[in-house]
Amino acid sequence: MILYVEPCDRVRYARQLEEYFRLRKTVFCHKLGWVEDDGSPIERDEYDDGYCLYVLYQDDNGVIGGGVRLMPTTGPTLLHTVWSDMLPDKDDFRSPNIWEATRFCVDDVKTETRNRSFANRATVTLSYASAEFAHRNGISHIIAVCEQYFFDMTNSYGGKAEILSNKTDENGLKISCGLWSTKEATAAMEWARPFLGSDAPLIAGDVA
Repeated sequence: MILYVEPCDRVRYARQLEEYFRLRKTVFCHKLGWVEDDGSPIERDEYDDGYCLYVLYQDDNGVIGGGVRLMPTTGPTLLHTVWSDMLPDKDDFRSPNIWEATRFCVDDVKTETRNRSFANRATVTLSYASAEFAHRNGISHIIAVCEQYFFDMTNSYGGKAEILSNKTDENGLKISCGLWSTKEATAAMEWARPFLGSDAPLIAGDVA
């Protein structure tokens, strides 16, 4: 099932967030090498201290198998700092109607076996839940920098993004900056709604 964690819910979901931060450590420090390993068992950054919403995938045993962080582009973002070279202008795509998705990660060991479209259920569910949450809350687009294969994967199950730029990172990994229309992505992935475990997405409170 999907959990939507607003800032006011962080204490309530402290255990689930801890598991998500540990998964981020594995993916972004050890696997991708995008974040320096500081010796902590978790991966957090300054953006976790500001306004953001976490979309978490929790399995039937209560284990967090994946998650993604959503942030309004009207505030600080990774796109406009770390990845600003992937934009024509560093201030492009700043709008209350565009949110940034960052730190998307899935535990490939604990979550279900990949299906024929090479996407496991956690990946599909998180992608659909993020798009539907944004669409229901008046957010027209989600923007993200991800590995190129992630965009190939989302295309395979309906979440097609407009690719804005591409590059190869310092580790030789092909990455892209992509923009999703939340209305189009939600409609294309409607088949994944039963995976959410609830009838409706969160209607978020005011952005701080």
